[in-house]
Amino acid sequence: MIGLLLACVGAVFNVLTDASRKKVLDQAHDAALISLWCKLLALACYLLLSVLLLAGGGRLDMPAIGASLGLPQGTAFILYLLLNSLLEGTAIILNYRALQLAPLSLCVPFMALTPVFLLPAGHFFLNEAISGGMVIGVFLVVVGSLVMNRQLFAQGWLEPARAMIREKGSRYMLMVALLLTCTSVLDKWFLSGSGDAAFASRVSRSVVLAIGKCSMLTLVFFGLTLVRLRNRPVVQPTAIALPPLSTASAWTRPWRDIPAWLVAAGIFEAIVMVLQLIALQFAPAALIISIKRSGILLACGLGWFLFNERGITDRVIGSCVMLAGVLIFFLTKPDATGVSIFGSLGALGVAGATLAGLAVALRITRSGPSAVTTIK
Repeated sequence: MIGLLLACVGAVFNVLTDASRKKVLDQAHDAALISLWCKLLALACYLLLSVLLLAGGGRLDMPAIGASLGLPQGTAFILYLLLNSLLEGTAIILNYRALQLAPLSLCVPFMALTPVFLLPAGHFFLNEAISGGMVIGVFLVVVGSLVMNRQLFAQGWLEPARAMIREKGSRYMLMVALLLTCTSVLDKWFLSGSGDAAFASRVSRSVVLAIGKCSMLTLVFFGLTLVRLRNRPVVQPTAIALPPLSTASAWTRPWRDIPAWLVAAGIFEAIVMVLQLIALQFAPAALIISIKRSGILLACGLGWFLFNERGITDRVIGSCVMLAGVLIFFLTKPDATGVSIFGSLGALGVAGATLAGLAVALRITRSGPSAVTTIK
């Protein structure tokens, strides 16, 4: 139960993280530079947390994963961090780029597709059981993602699916969902290498892992930012004849433009990562990530409130269907003893009610304004 509670809290902070990132990225700052500052802020949070743990009599433990690989523990940890930095670093850049290109209420819901990828990945790599209800839940997630582009059905039955691939924002978020599936499986495998442990030890493992991941990604984004700023074109910051921004000014410009949102993005990111790493040690990866993606309705609300996104009717309807799919996925996921809260019949009942509600909502809003925003 503690894993589910942590995942629910993490779901809220995850949406707040995306909203903060979009506030920062709406200022047209370089995505690699913003990633670097967010990672440095998150790393500061992790180091502060580690100091508090040590001051409280705790200790920092590293999962003993090296033994299963026949490698020294430190070597296994470094190899893990290198692979994670490649996958997660690419996902972060694509995520930031998608937030620059598309509305928040259209981007974030596509992350609900992560359980679609986690279902087979968790089964083959983590030996997690699959139920019929979980398949039904995944089906609803896919239906919801198509409903967001329902106006395109007038151009053909396959046009919404094609739009998700054709439009950059949606395409990037699909790639992010796939990459984060890989990192979630990798994190779960790494953290479970030492078996069961007390809660304090699990928190300690998560903090060590978060520090390692964040440190490696900080180095990656520092190098990437260094290259991008050296190769950037020299432009005037305004129409007035002023000296061009120096390289030093470019590094610190986000702190002059949007300091509060930058700090918020870094802190929220740190909270989400620690909560997720702890929760993964108590429940299956597919279940934790499914709950994490349940904040899609909150994302639509924040998109309307913070970014003045309008015409989001189809996004809200599609997000509700995707949320129902995530809930079914959660309720029908078997536990360690093979028992689930809902069986396949219950899942079919909820899915039927969801599809009936979807049909009514689509009929009521069929003459309303288009909810689709074409992404250039």
